[in-house]
Amino acid sequence: MHHNNHCLLCGSSRFRLIHKRGQWTYLRCRRCGLVRLDPMPSPEELRQSYHTYLPDSENEVEKWEAMMRPVVVKSARIIEAESPPGRLLDIGSGYGFFLKEMKQRGWEVEGIEISETGRQYAKAKIGVNIHAGQLESLSLPRDSFDAVTLFYVIEHLSDPLSTMKEVNRILKPGGLALVRWPHSTPIVRLTGPLSKRFDLYHSPYHLYDFSPLTMTMLLEGAHFEAIKTLVGGYTLPDIRINRWCSIITGILAERICLMSRGRILIPGVSKTTIAQKIELTS
Repeated sequence: MHHNNHCLLCGSSRFRLIHKRGQWTYLRCRRCGLVRLDPMPSPEELRQSYHTYLPDSENEVEKWEAMMRPVVVKSARIIEAESPPGRLLDIGSGYGFFLKEMKQRGWEVEGIEISETGRQYAKAKIGVNIHAGQLESLSLPRDSFDAVTLFYVIEHLSDPLSTMKEVNRILKPGGLALVRWPHSTPIVRLTGPLSKRFDLYHSPYHLYDFSPLTMTMLLEGAHFEAIKTLVGGYTLPDIRINRWCSIITGILAERICLMSRGRILIPGVSKTTIAQKIELTS
């Protein structure tokens, strides 16, 4: 475990404690608002914890797929509005639900997944190539993908900036990155002491919590342009009350986002951010 005394995005060393659960604390940068876990688990501790992250019973997998379905479809449409079918890489591809969708839409797809359970499932069910290990260690060729996606992955990375720089490197000029991320801090701040019960950060799994501003800073730092944050659909959790909350806040957030032409994004609802690799003009 290590303590890092500087903000990843703006370099400030001034933080405010905003959440504590057991040994884990979450700090918010006073300058840019990026929230992060302190202390950070070591890469080895992280790897260990993900071996058991995905359930392997058929029933659980089906629930997971149903929950993610609206976000999968919405994300597919967002990408296709920007790009014709090409090569796509999904980082943290899980059971391969998004890869399956994009393959059906005529894309050439591959994934990266740290969980053996997820890899085996995707290979068996969808017949796609899933890499083990981490993006940085794979040394994929530069300029080789038309789109790279990360669904609920960015908040789990110990160095999201270097990961997004690598995503940028492997994208073709003008290629698209799509990042789906939770936006939990506003709810933690709103619910105060109650937030300990909800454990919205899934401590210690979430190492960072972004906002539209800090997500933009992250992607600008990784040399992306045309950065847009949308609501991008909502999940359908299995538990009825959670599902209703998700649908109601999701629909509300989508409507407000549309009516304000993307200027108003309800805090607390997961977001989807898309960005383009800068095209070099000769």
